[in-house]
Amino acid sequence: MWFLLWICGSLWLTMLVYNVISALFGICRIRKVYVELLQSFYRLVGARKKRKKLSESTKGVHIGVYSGIPRTRSFRTLKHEFHLEDACDFVSSGVGIIIDDEVTKCFTTEEVEEWNFMTRTQMQLEYGLQSEILLWISVFFRFAIFFFIRLPIGITSLLWLVVTMVVFSVLGFFFPRAQWKRNAERYCSKVCCRLIATTFTAVINIRNRQNKAKCGSVCVANHTTPIDIVMLAGDNCFTLVGQKHGGFTGMIQKACSLAQHHMWFERKVAEDRKMVAERLKEHVSDPTNNPILIFPEGTCINNTGVFMFKKGCFELGATIYPVVIKYHRQFADPFWNSQHQNMLTYIFMLMTSWAIVCDVEYLEPTRLQDNETAIEFAERVKADICRHGGLVDLPWDGMIKRPGNESYLRKIIEEERKAYSAGLEIDHSD
Repeated sequence: MWFLLWICGSLWLTMLVYNVISALFGICRIRKVYVELLQSFYRLVGARKKRKKLSESTKGVHIGVYSGIPRTRSFRTLKHEFHLEDACDFVSSGVGIIIDDEVTKCFTTEEVEEWNFMTRTQMQLEYGLQSEILLWISVFFRFAIFFFIRLPIGITSLLWLVVTMVVFSVLGFFFPRAQWKRNAERYCSKVCCRLIATTFTAVINIRNRQNKAKCGSVCVANHTTPIDIVMLAGDNCFTLVGQKHGGFTGMIQKACSLAQHHMWFERKVAEDRKMVAERLKEHVSDPTNNPILIFPEGTCINNTGVFMFKKGCFELGATIYPVVIKYHRQFADPFWNSQHQNMLTYIFMLMTSWAIVCDVEYLEPTRLQDNETAIEFAERVKADICRHGGLVDLPWDGMIKRPGNESYLRKIIEEERKAYSAGLEIDHSD
């Protein structure tokens, strides 16, 4: 018994040391091999479960597009030729709108094309004996093995964050402008993010590193989860801008701010927003400062589309470095629904998933063009991100999901009601 415990402890310690070393040098070969084996396992077992498709009658129906509705019938024709089946087109269009609501479905987990041996997967699945066996095997591996391997790595990453930030905050009093201190601080920050990524067995595929954000610039990306920061900050060091949080997330924010100048603010406080705008302008004016990382949507979307970009960071006159982040949902569901999950529950869900696999693509930097407004600039950058990431370009404000924004939701409903009513207008000229 003691020999078995010694073997398990030695393996656990070896894996912990390896993951720390891999974070120090940016190595993730074993994780890539693991993901490739997992993909092969999917194909070998043949667990592909196609989700049920919508019937052909509702296919192709989107908001603002009401196919099949008669629009040219006059009042006289309607009065003499009305049949009960005439209402079917309207009912079908209405049901299609409900099913294919482009707004609310972006705040829910998207269904996957194949089952990944997790009950949390959003898909319609009928469990058979084989599925039940595979499910229990996956539960054993993910909760009894992977979680207890990843947990000490996560604790190590938090300790690394707190200790290094405290050390550099002390060094800041004695060497406030020393370049070696700044370089060491950036390196330790990247190592911390790599350790956190290892906690979730993250595999990050990066393309076009030559377009990586440089000092004195602004980096913008689509937003799916707070882990987006980890996916990017393991390769570059950023000044973060975002909503001030409490609880566990607030503790992380305070730890990060011990030695680095991040900007946390309250969205609902006008003075906070004004203060952040002034600090942003001051920050980008210094070419030695870290690039600013901003998610202009202001909220998390389920990685299927991109909502409206706020114009604030596009008014600074700085170079914008767009980034596309695209996740592979067959290994884990990265979407964080902050209205239904606290941060600790969300982290536990990620730590008991198979892995996090994402593609990061750095796009070419761009600046505000002549005779272009900040809003047009934001829309152009967003369209570029959507085109390269295969995401849907949506015009809605992401704040619609937050409590207190019912007026904006009513405005959208009213616009859709008017568009639908336009298809029901009857020509009284006959």
